[in-house]
Amino acid sequence: MLKLTTSLAIALAAFAAVPALADDMMMKDGTMVMMQPDGHVTTMTPSADQMKMAQDAMMKHGTEMKAPVMMMMHDGHMMMMNDMKMDDGKMASDHMMMMK
Repeated sequence: MLKLTTSLAIALAAFAAVPALADDMMMKDGTMVMMQPDGHVTTMTPSADQMKMAQDAMMKHGTEMKAPVMMMMHDGHMMMMNDMKMDDGKMASDHMMMMK
């Protein structure tokens, strides 16, 4: 269950932190995202019946994202890094945003 929860948290972080897919993407309330280690991304909005179960599971097992997370597919591996200060003093997320 912890692996599933971690995967869901990573997926949500990934969806919010990947501006290369589209400029300034914003998830709508209730949207769910799952990212697989092979880079496959699935998005969905649960039906009204599914929403309560999804919300309950996420609130019980999920972790709130409090800072940007960068993800990159490299040689078939999905790599994840929390935002951090780089050697030049700028944050990694600032560098990523300048790549658009």
